[in-house]
Amino acid sequence: MASEMGGTEMLLETGGLARSDSMEITNDPRFFNDNIINYRLAAFAGISVVSGLMVQNAMDHLFGMKKTMTVLPTDMDGFFQFIAFVMLGLVLFLNMLSTYVGVAQPYHTIRLMTAGPTGFEASATYYLNKNIVAWRHMAIRGALWSLPLFVASSAFRMPVKFDRENMKDITPQGDSPPAEEHVMGLIMMGYFLLMTITLVYVACKHNAVFEERYQFAKTAMTQHHEAAHLMKTGGMGGSNGNGMFGMFKGN
Repeated sequence: MASEMGGTEMLLETGGLARSDSMEITNDPRFFNDNIINYRLAAFAGISVVSGLMVQNAMDHLFGMKKTMTVLPTDMDGFFQFIAFVMLGLVLFLNMLSTYVGVAQPYHTIRLMTAGPTGFEASATYYLNKNIVAWRHMAIRGALWSLPLFVASSAFRMPVKFDRENMKDITPQGDSPPAEEHVMGLIMMGYFLLMTITLVYVACKHNAVFEERYQFAKTAMTQHHEAAHLMKTGGMGGSNGNGMFGMFKGN
């Protein structure tokens, strides 16, 4: 009732920022039964947790790193720093997108699922909407591929870290790093790039196997639906029971 609302709450509703009404709360027995959407949402929730952690890490590195960089490879340290900065920015965007989608879609789906007698059907149509599916797949793919991208950005930051810290702390002139530390930075860069390549390989292998099994399951499911449809309609001869399956009946 409007009389129950305070002044601030009425202002929020009038301005379109919030609603004071909610979906009906009905203790439908079907809500206590498990369904396939719950399993899908549980798998999706794990991605959003990782994405939230990656957002914090990427943001910390973006704000913490020195902004002495260049887009030209004349200064190798500055150029590496620029590449790492761009990579971290992409990591931040992909995981921000994944975090939002990972929070919004389960929230909307569960709200629709508990909306009443037709809640499951409403949530299923929302979950399978092509726009929703496209952003969900984009969010998952972006979150997974941001992991090797994050490691690659660390690889490009390694030579910069070794060079600039040693230029300041060890070299009196501060104009060039010691050769030994410079080589160590390049070695660490190679090590991180090797980890990146390994992660990319693992991701490609997982995707390839998943796609193969998914196509197999999709084909089997299509054949299952077609067979069920033929049995329901009585086979090729129509719904009178005298078609393909009618031959097994007695005359």
